[in-house]
Amino acid sequence: MVKYKMGAVVKDVPKGSEKWYKLAGWKKLETKKSENKEEKNDKTDSEKTTTT
Repeated sequence: MVKYKMGAVVKDVPKGSEKWYKLAGWKKLETKKSENKEEKNDKTDSEKTTTT
């Protein structure tokens, strides 16, 4: 599912229906999931967090 937005309305749209939402003028919302995962990995790095 991909998120599309028009005004204040946000919808989850299946991949097969994306072209119809684009034709109607909806904007695709970009997700930043990969960036969030990288930040979490940096915070939990065992070499940086050891206190001994």
